[in-house]
Amino acid sequence: MEAQAIASQQSSGSATPALGASKDTAGATNVNGVDFQNFLTLLTAQLRNQDPLSPADSTEFVAQLASFSSVEQLVRANGQLETIASAITGGGIDQFADWIGRVAEAPGGSVYFSGEPVRYRLSGEPGATRAEAIIFDQAGVEVARFDVATGREVQIWDGQASGGAVDNGVYKVTAAYYNDDGLIRTDSANTFGVVNEIRLDGGASSLRLDGDIEIDPSDVVALSAAP
Repeated sequence: MEAQAIASQQSSGSATPALGASKDTAGATNVNGVDFQNFLTLLTAQLRNQDPLSPADSTEFVAQLASFSSVEQLVRANGQLETIASAITGGGIDQFADWIGRVAEAPGGSVYFSGEPVRYRLSGEPGATRAEAIIFDQAGVEVARFDVATGREVQIWDGQASGGAVDNGVYKVTAAYYNDDGLIRTDSANTFGVVNEIRLDGGASSLRLDGDIEIDPSDVVALSAAP
């Protein structure tokens, strides 16, 4: 009798939402083609059409509801795990796994000074007769300025500033190029840092270097073995 009543409800299309189910509940994740709203509709139909002389045990309905809710939560969790796994294995962080411990060269000029000389590379300016490296701290305050080679070779900053050695921390290396008429242009230098961590945030991968400097993998122009 219960099966006939449920079938009648489905075929007539007149099933009424039960237990004050909301639109949000109706939009729950499908479980084998039956979502939470459909489950409540079928449960209501079963209650309405049960044999009054032999009513169903209410605890059985509670158990059914709890079981369905558990399965629904598991399906949602599986979906989230699949999304994470897809990001990790499908063009995600796994492709950068062998970058850990290697030195990445990237533009932007940010570099971590730990007391040891740091390396940088200028983009170069063919028309320049002179170039300066200009070092800024994290507050954007200039701490050092000195003449450097104008080409693209790797150069060194030893952490010295006008007032002596700077404190350990993150600094930005920029360059200014000059000719006989004056300043041509300024830009950021390429800097180097060891890749310590690969992060996944919102499906996008990023690399964390020394000093917690974070860069996009697509910005890396070269990788080399750590010294």
